[in-house]
Amino acid sequence: MQISSILDIVDGELLNSPSISFIYSIKTNAKKVKEGDLFIAKDLNNLELAVKNGAFAIISDINFPIIDNEIAWIKVKELEISIIKLIRYKLSSLNLNAYFCDKVAFQLLKLYSVNFSKNIKLIPNKLENLFKTIDEIEDKNIIISSNQNVLTKIYPHNQNFNDISTDLIIENLIEHSLFETSFSYKGTYFSKIKISSLYLAQFLRVYNFLDGNLDLGKLKLFYNLKPLFIDRNLNLIEFGKSDKFIICQDIKDLYENEILYIKIKYKYAKTVFITSEYIEFLKTDEQIVINNLDELKPMLRKLKFNAVYLIGFNYNQVQEYFLQTEKTSTLF
Repeated sequence: MQISSILDIVDGELLNSPSISFIYSIKTNAKKVKEGDLFIAKDLNNLELAVKNGAFAIISDINFPIIDNEIAWIKVKELEISIIKLIRYKLSSLNLNAYFCDKVAFQLLKLYSVNFSKNIKLIPNKLENLFKTIDEIEDKNIIISSNQNVLTKIYPHNQNFNDISTDLIIENLIEHSLFETSFSYKGTYFSKIKISSLYLAQFLRVYNFLDGNLDLGKLKLFYNLKPLFIDRNLNLIEFGKSDKFIICQDIKDLYENEILYIKIKYKYAKTVFITSEYIEFLKTDEQIVINNLDELKPMLRKLKFNAVYLIGFNYNQVQEYFLQTEKTSTLF
């Protein structure tokens, strides 16, 4: 790509008179820069490494020193907008099928990305990460994003992932618990799969999209409404071996529906809502605020509960917290 073309695309200012006039590829990680690359600089500390690795051009919205006058130094007003413009330009010549979906469907798609044919690409939340694979996107490929606004900016002709599959008729549904279901769908019986009925629609859309080519065992890595079971001493135990469990969620878009679901489906038991900050749609006296995970076990020892819905912390964080505190307690 010509430097002059890049200047037009990003509406940038060339700050010097370089001896080079083109670049081969675009990188956002200075360690991955190769000779001929354009480096997108968010941190000036990475400039020297990018130049050392062979960058032909640098683009940033920060005032930077020109440390090599042979290469192009481009200043833009807002780097994020420039990233969007560069991606949009790269994709504009391609005839793609582009879909936006909700965060749960996107998580399931990521979980089953190994089942993808080469023509399906997921758009990362951080658009700059797309430069890692953007050169692999070809005509007639499928791109999918969980952010409709961002997708529209980089590829305006897109559609709703939900519209691909509308036949989601489930039969013989059995909700064994908040997080385990059995059901029949299109003549196939799914027995005690580890997913909440709240998210069956997203699961089935992904199931249809991938033509049923799914390893159900991988749902153990799907963490929405996935419980961590604990014993009376607040130690982690095997799935289903206790009547006490913790559900963790740090995706704000999912809080309200999950809380409502728990209140309806688990109303016969005692649920405690613990959060890292006050949640608007919960009454003040319904929620307990903690500043960090170190406060969790001391708080739980004071409470009577069957379930804890823990807001603002993810499954892996909480699991690691319990494992570490268990290791510490065995030392004394």
